[in-house]
Amino acid sequence: MKDGAPENTWVANRVALWSFASLAMAFAGAMTAPAVLTVGCSTPANRSHAPVFSFLQLNDTHVDADAGKDGYEKANEKARWLIEAAASGQYFARPDFVVGVGDLIHGERIENLGPDLRLFRELLKPLRVPFYPVVGNHEVIQQEGSPKHEQAYREVFGDNRVNYTFTHGGVLFIALNNGGACCVGPAVVKARNDWLRHELERAPGVPKIILCHIPLIPLREEPVLAKSFGFRSYMDRDGGTLKIVEAHTDSVIAVLSGHLHLTGVVQHKGIFHISIAGTASYPCDYALYTVFADRIEVSVRQLPARLVTPKTNIHGKPRYRQDFVDENHKTPWQYVAGRANERAFIISMKNKLATNDTRKNP
Repeated sequence: MKDGAPENTWVANRVALWSFASLAMAFAGAMTAPAVLTVGCSTPANRSHAPVFSFLQLNDTHVDADAGKDGYEKANEKARWLIEAAASGQYFARPDFVVGVGDLIHGERIENLGPDLRLFRELLKPLRVPFYPVVGNHEVIQQEGSPKHEQAYREVFGDNRVNYTFTHGGVLFIALNNGGACCVGPAVVKARNDWLRHELERAPGVPKIILCHIPLIPLREEPVLAKSFGFRSYMDRDGGTLKIVEAHTDSVIAVLSGHLHLTGVVQHKGIFHISIAGTASYPCDYALYTVFADRIEVSVRQLPARLVTPKTNIHGKPRYRQDFVDENHKTPWQYVAGRANERAFIISMKNKLATNDTRKNP
């Protein structure tokens, strides 16, 4: 959360579960139809019943090797529970992979980055599926693009896990480092945006999901969110990143983020912007995505009651004297955790057309 200011491969032989023929049928058709933020966006007779794949989003776990000093209550225990749950399949079906959308560690100081990241790597050991990390502001202490600040992250996850892509089931995932929050110069932002533009342009028509820690748009009524979050980075301050993404509304399905420590969904120009609160602070959320040929079913879940820590709420008491609400979130619970249709919803993908392009990922 903290700011420096106040605050592989797109392959010709795709997995058997999702051949090009079925993918093209699913995405072809009414290209002007908007995506649907609702449960029941199509009739059962018209739906594809067999999932193609599923994945888990975790973020803002804030794992802390020096637990108990200045981090979040039970942060390590919460992260451990979720990783072990994903590995065991006891609480939900084992996902095909896990995305870690930033602030996996607490960090705060450069000397903490290595120990925190190594502890997180230890916690990942039970996981029996691929894990794809995303750089958050806590991984680099807001110093996006700084070799010194990125060193510990690269040592733990690899040089090829800063800005990178991967494909699964015909969907291209783009992991974007915007962990500089509001605190980096124009050269760093330009390098980020040039890379993003290149990745989007070299896979025209391929369905895409973007993973970045800091949301690209406000996920609550902006004046209220600015006050409740307390830092300038309640959204990516560079509008150029958003413009690059919105130049590809024909193929970008969603932008998945964290950072805000609240759960919310906004559909903007046909793209779903989804931010999950994460596990470290209240409401202690994670998200499961089940991908079908014609839709994605999203389920946001809260950790078990023994791991839910109301005192870690950063959008109300006890951080502030009052709780927050806005026009679309009438209660403090809705403000931090989202409405019911932000915690269980369907993304229709009928307007995202797949093509027969091939590509190679770095």
